[in-house]
Amino acid sequence: MRHFQAAGVRAALVALAVLFSSGAALADFKVVQIAPLSGPLADTGKLLRQGAELAFREANERGGVHGQKVVLESLDDGYKVEETVRLARELAKHPDKPVALLGLVGTGNMAALLKQGVVDEVGVPIVGVRTGAVNLRQPGHPLVFHLRASYESEMDKLVEMASAIGSRQFGVFYQDDPFGHDGLESARKALGKRKLTLVASGGYAKNTTQVEAAVDTLIKAAGVQAIVMASNTQATAAFVQAYRARGGVAQLYAMSVNNDREIVERIGAQRARGLGIVQVVPFPFSGVMPLAREYQKAQSKQHPGVPPTVTGIEGYIYGKVLLEALRRAGPQATREALVKALEGAPFELGGYVIDFSPQNHEGSQFVELTIIGAGGKLMR
Repeated sequence: MRHFQAAGVRAALVALAVLFSSGAALADFKVVQIAPLSGPLADTGKLLRQGAELAFREANERGGVHGQKVVLESLDDGYKVEETVRLARELAKHPDKPVALLGLVGTGNMAALLKQGVVDEVGVPIVGVRTGAVNLRQPGHPLVFHLRASYESEMDKLVEMASAIGSRQFGVFYQDDPFGHDGLESARKALGKRKLTLVASGGYAKNTTQVEAAVDTLIKAAGVQAIVMASNTQATAAFVQAYRARGGVAQLYAMSVNNDREIVERIGAQRARGLGIVQVVPFPFSGVMPLAREYQKAQSKQHPGVPPTVTGIEGYIYGKVLLEALRRAGPQATREALVKALEGAPFELGGYVIDFSPQNHEGSQFVELTIIGAGGKLMR
């Protein structure tokens, strides 16, 4: 009897030793977002966080991933490149590194992290970046996984739709930074492919709404029938308001980085009506797509009375992809295991598919056009 008791004690001690020696594996999965929570793109950073947190909360309420909770920490860079770099460098030096970064925002911000080698210093996968810049993807980086279509694809769709209803002469409004320049060059390429004319272009400084000079340029340009905008929400709203106030009649189209809700709040539903906005994630108000219904249910549960948003479902997708990758990577979720999991089988998210491979870190080419309709409602 004593022999069996002693054996049982030894087995229990061995189990405890294994438990405590694997403490790192039993700790929470820490995920970090570096994004604007203040400044002109604060709404973007906050909505991406909100969407990802919905996905993480769902998983944690079901027991987490491999019994571990997934915890999201958000750091505010104010959409300032130097602040993005500083925060990432501090993270790289911290002994408690996250398992992944998620939901970074900005072409120039991401470009600086790559150019200055900070992505390698941090050394963990980055899942979901709020940029479609081609030069950040071709060539790509082995730790960066893009979950949205490129700006080139977006501009091609905008020009295609505008030309389909008869527009032949175009203007471009753009942010004077890497994001806006990528959009401007993508517009030139899309127009050239269809033998359409770029009549004029006007830019504005990043982190401002100083759009007057660009409005003046595009108002004075004769024959402009459509204007495509490589601009962020606040500047887009300011441009639409000023352009319409000066009698501009061209059809206006904006890229996916714009928040339709904020534009309507800033300039009113009547002024915003008719603005086309390209989208790179499924329509969040859909009653058909299972992913959209899942997001709506989670949003309603955690934020009663707060409507779904395009940016919110994008953050939700980021979270869902990372959760499934963590499941595939196993309890330890090393960098190598997580990268392999991301590059493996496609991620099927309720009718929406994200598909990476070792040679391709662009997980989606989904693009569709929406429009702000009567009452400020976003329509397909």
